[in-house]
Amino acid sequence: MSVPLQPVEGPPLEALTLEVHTPPVILGRRAACGVVLPSKCVSCFLAWYDVEMILDILIATLVMTPSGKFLTQIDGFLEPSHAIWLPDGNIAVADRLADEIVIVSPDGARLSAQHIENPIELSVDEHGVVFVSNNVVRPEWNHEQVVHAGIPAEHSDGWLIPDIYGHSIHSYDQEGNWLGKWGAHALLPHEGEGKLHYPNAVDVSQDGTKVVVCEGFEGRIQIFTLGIGESEPAPLITNIAHFGKHIDSYGDLILLAEPELGDVYLFRTGLDVPIPLTRFGGEGNAPHQFKWINGLWLEDGVIKIIGDGNLKTFVYEHDSDTPFKQNPGLVKFQKSQNHERFRGPIEDVFTMPSSADIAVSTDGKSMWTVNAVAEKVQLATLPDFEVLKSIEGFIEPSGIELEADGNILVSDIGASNIKRFSPDGELLLTFGEKGYAPHQMFKPAGITVLDDGTIAVVDWGNHRAQLYSPDGKWQATFGRGRSWTREKNPPPHRVTSNAGNWKVSCSPVPKDMPLNEVFELTTWIEGDGDVKSLRVDAAMPAHGHGMMTDPVTTLQKDGSYKTTGMLLSMPGYWEIYFDIDDGLTIERAQDEVTLQP
Repeated sequence: MSVPLQPVEGPPLEALTLEVHTPPVILGRRAACGVVLPSKCVSCFLAWYDVEMILDILIATLVMTPSGKFLTQIDGFLEPSHAIWLPDGNIAVADRLADEIVIVSPDGARLSAQHIENPIELSVDEHGVVFVSNNVVRPEWNHEQVVHAGIPAEHSDGWLIPDIYGHSIHSYDQEGNWLGKWGAHALLPHEGEGKLHYPNAVDVSQDGTKVVVCEGFEGRIQIFTLGIGESEPAPLITNIAHFGKHIDSYGDLILLAEPELGDVYLFRTGLDVPIPLTRFGGEGNAPHQFKWINGLWLEDGVIKIIGDGNLKTFVYEHDSDTPFKQNPGLVKFQKSQNHERFRGPIEDVFTMPSSADIAVSTDGKSMWTVNAVAEKVQLATLPDFEVLKSIEGFIEPSGIELEADGNILVSDIGASNIKRFSPDGELLLTFGEKGYAPHQMFKPAGITVLDDGTIAVVDWGNHRAQLYSPDGKWQATFGRGRSWTREKNPPPHRVTSNAGNWKVSCSPVPKDMPLNEVFELTTWIEGDGDVKSLRVDAAMPAHGHGMMTDPVTTLQKDGSYKTTGMLLSMPGYWEIYFDIDDGLTIERAQDEVTLQP
């Protein structure tokens, strides 16, 4: 039975377009660049120049459009939704995820901050006072060239429109005619430095010379000078996965999607990392295709996808006992149904348009929903939807899943970690580490639990997925191409010194601190001050002895320390000591490891 819940609306210029592929021509008499020919002056112009020269000038003029030249990048935000220039030359940033408005200087200095719940769009009055604005009126142009528009900005010659999923800034004149685009898509994850990744808002300085671009996905803003340049082509296609927020599993299968491309992938588990069996869907208007994907669900022989206000059903046949092989025709489209409530995540016949994710109990009598805006998850009865319980304490929850024992897993996009709660809402475990390395995560979203208890998480901010053991230990990272596993890429150990002034990371070689085998440690130290020396040692406090070797630690050219001659000769509990000397104080950081016999 489906619950009739209220739908929510989705996220927030047909013009003359002429593509000229001939580059600007430098003429023998002068450079043909930036010349504007008023129609009434053409006859006069012909008296001085020949027709060929006029064509060269027109071509050069058409390929030159408003463009941005990168100046600087300011990091350190959680999710900037809008940034505006202030009359004094500073910048006001609405950090939606941090619930604050921050004033920064163009060189990145943080000047002040004001707590505001969920600020989205800003304005400034004639006195320079910043306020949260609503219902801003803008021209309603048909901008077919833009995949998904963000918050635009007007300047003296027209409009700049950020294309969130097109990873670029589009330029239009005041009449809505498209002039070109700039801001090449970042090909490497989190690249920045002039490469744009999901730009969601722009603003132009009062003098019209500079542009600030928000990239909420990356937690940063970039500043450009506004000038004239060539319209930039589409970036090269890479094999980097662009997984969306949703994931589901059944048996030995995992279902993931790339909403920007309309592609859905069916992965098979059982090897070191899940391997894609097939891809289906695709971007388009056909019944089996998608322009966007809001939710997905996988069950025995049935796949359901929500996209564009449609519930689309696919069927497949899979035998987990058959040998592994890729099967392009494995999934077949069955039907598409249209309904206004088909806008959110799905689980079987249940959908919740206003939620980031949902998880239905095994008896179908209750459902957990994620309210990202209110920063909480709630348990409600079905079908009357009476709220029974709420869990708070998140920066922004995203994905939710129920484990076999009834515990609840919730991903926190803002904190970049996963939290496990008991059925009563008690916090049992927090795991996950913010970052971009294979064992780390950035803005985790959807969660699913495999039959063996393995936890699969969409590492949305890093465009990939992660596998964790039931106790929260990282196991593997995978996308459509490259993958990492714990065996091949063991994560470094990270500890903070006992006095809290230093952070220590160490990676053992050849593997994760072996038993009765000599190994090396490479150690990095972060903190305020200069490290004069580092001493590394280990001991078994329960047995009252240390190592039988005397390790040697030396400083490397890259700033790390290498310790050779480490030997943990007995099974059991060991303590690893890092004694950091800054010339005045020796401070200890301590790690722990238990070796099995």
